[in-house]
Amino acid sequence: MKLKLQAIVLLSLFFFSPVLWADMDPMSQMKDFMNNVSKQMASMQKTIEQQNQLINRQNDKINQLENRKPRVEMGGSSVEQTDPQKEKEKFEKNLAAKIGEADKWLKDLKFFGDGRLRYEAQQFTSGDPSETDDRNRFRFRLRVGAEKKFNDQFKAGFSLASGEASSGQNVDPTSTNTTFDNNFNFKDVFIERAYALYNPNWAKVGPIEKAEIGGGKFANPFEKGSSDMIWDRDVRPEGAYEKIDLRLYDGDETKIKAYGLAGQFILDEDSSGSNNADAELYAFQTGLEAGFMTPAFEKPVNWLSTISWYSYSDYTNVSNFMIGTTSLARGNSNFIGPSTELDAEDFEVIELYNEVKLYPFGDVALTPFFDIATNPQNGSDQNDEGLAWAFGAKLGGIKQKGDWELGYAYKRIEANSVVGAFNDSDFGNGHSNKRGSVFKLGYALTDNIQLNGAAIFVNNLTTGTGGVLDEEQRRFQMDLVYKFG
Repeated sequence: MKLKLQAIVLLSLFFFSPVLWADMDPMSQMKDFMNNVSKQMASMQKTIEQQNQLINRQNDKINQLENRKPRVEMGGSSVEQTDPQKEKEKFEKNLAAKIGEADKWLKDLKFFGDGRLRYEAQQFTSGDPSETDDRNRFRFRLRVGAEKKFNDQFKAGFSLASGEASSGQNVDPTSTNTTFDNNFNFKDVFIERAYALYNPNWAKVGPIEKAEIGGGKFANPFEKGSSDMIWDRDVRPEGAYEKIDLRLYDGDETKIKAYGLAGQFILDEDSSGSNNADAELYAFQTGLEAGFMTPAFEKPVNWLSTISWYSYSDYTNVSNFMIGTTSLARGNSNFIGPSTELDAEDFEVIELYNEVKLYPFGDVALTPFFDIATNPQNGSDQNDEGLAWAFGAKLGGIKQKGDWELGYAYKRIEANSVVGAFNDSDFGNGHSNKRGSVFKLGYALTDNIQLNGAAIFVNNLTTGTGGVLDEEQRRFQMDLVYKFG
């Protein structure tokens, strides 16, 4: 490039300066020519150096722009994009520097819980002078807990819950509600769960999809194959359980699974030790789950069928159905013998439960169920009070904002058919020896907040016996629920 410019300058001087060549002698002309060429070359060299400097600066800017992090436009201003992996590593490094070894415990540790505000109205109609008074009350429920996963086989957790105490302890295993009462006094908190779970990988052989062993005080594993005719959803059994999930068939349009469940639960310890009358519950459940496509619906139909056996040992005597001085008979008859014994000789409850989930309305699920239970050990004088049954359906389901559900159930629970201590506490004035209808509705205001309502209309069954009134019990509830985790 430099030689080309020099040649152009030299030719220009030759062709565009004829006057100078004519008036001067050759030597003088040659000298002036060389001086002029030297000046022109110096000026040209300076210009070339300036151009090279400009090019170098432009190249530097290009390299800087190429090496800079991408930027995105946000709200009219540009923000540099960051490398997620590098930012994660940076955060973990800074966190470890601040909390040290505690970082190991935070890994795979999750928190969960919910809060509920409830308005509840109760009305009683009988015409009897001793009729129960109507009641209006505001209540709340608070539950919070944590669960730590140590690896893919072991995890443990606990949760705390509200409740109402009597003589320093909660006397209702079916409720964690607390009533607004007692002149702003502080409210009680109890241990709701404290458990450990083991899912052994070595047990996954053949058709066994999952095995689980649980111990402590835990969520009720028998809820899946039972309705609240048997188990109130707040009951937390204590003891141990074992469960095996089986994969029987896995086709394109049909899937069949089964499971077996056994529980060994402690109900009451005879602290005196005089007659060795500790009360336990031995429970067994087996279930069959089938999912299959049909021409009638776009989504598969899911069917659950279970059979359960609940064997209560020494529960009906030696006051084992009591917490302190509070009786948990709750509809189980206690009129014939001493107050420390229930009229039923024993509770050996056999339950059959069936549930179907189908989609006749597009994405809206319809889930009908039927539940029947009997206690063949209800006592020779109480043979007509050993049967319980329920049916109903739920339309819709709540998972996220905008979801809704409607539900209806009818239940008839004879006095000695199931244990009144542990079934639905909101059914009329509570538990067994009842018949009636339950209407429910729910709507998700956000992904975490729900608005629920219920209307329950119940009548007692064995009226005129042992002071049981012939009255209708009406209960109305409105709940605002917040969940997390």
